[in-house]
Amino acid sequence: MKKSGIWIVIMIILIAIFWYYCDNQAKKFEKEKELAVAEAVSQAVTKAIDSVKEYHSVEVPPVKTIVIYKEAKPKKEKKAPKPENVFTDKRDGKQYKFIEVEGLLWMAENLNYATENSWCYDNNEENCKKWGRLYTWSAAKDACPEGWHLPADEEWNKLIWHYGGADRAGLELQKGGESDFNALLAGYRDKKGFYGKADSSAYFWSATEEDSRYASFKGFYKNLSNTGQYTYTKPDAFSVRCVKEK
Repeated sequence: MKKSGIWIVIMIILIAIFWYYCDNQAKKFEKEKELAVAEAVSQAVTKAIDSVKEYHSVEVPPVKTIVIYKEAKPKKEKKAPKPENVFTDKRDGKQYKFIEVEGLLWMAENLNYATENSWCYDNNEENCKKWGRLYTWSAAKDACPEGWHLPADEEWNKLIWHYGGADRAGLELQKGGESDFNALLAGYRDKKGFYGKADSSAYFWSATEEDSRYASFKGFYKNLSNTGQYTYTKPDAFSVRCVKEK
């Protein structure tokens, strides 16, 4: 009984040694396999690099450059800017541009001469530099420089019809239009001191009066081609353009 037990133990030990040996051999084989693969990859990369170097070492003949000359197109001549007509108001030294239309000379800027019953928009002096002053009708009648006057409806209508009529002249007479009249959207001041419509509308007095309370004016509106031709109460304050015969 004892002998058989000893043999069993010996067999178990031998089997364990055999499996240990086989396992080590398998691990060794896998390691050698990995090393072989790595070496093969390394050799392939080396050959590829060598082939690239060899390719780049081949002398390449120079390439001839062909230059094609195109005949230069003549530059278009820029149109010379229109000469600006300017006059000086002797009363305060301010200068104003003017244009000629239908035998009349029109101020191309809003009047900015300080008189009684005239104001800067929002009572801000900077707005006078930008848009000119706003005048009551009575003040506007006497505000123009010597030799110039407030235009009546007949003169306004000549200007408006020259640029397409009441339905079309609105944009042409505004700043950026074809006329160079440059109507500025200076808004208005009402008789109670309220200011409104700056950068939206322009209102210009006409010398034509309807009665003791109302006088005519011309309106221009942002992005609209039509011109307004209405009457309004004289104590309200609008912009002024002066005109004179050539």
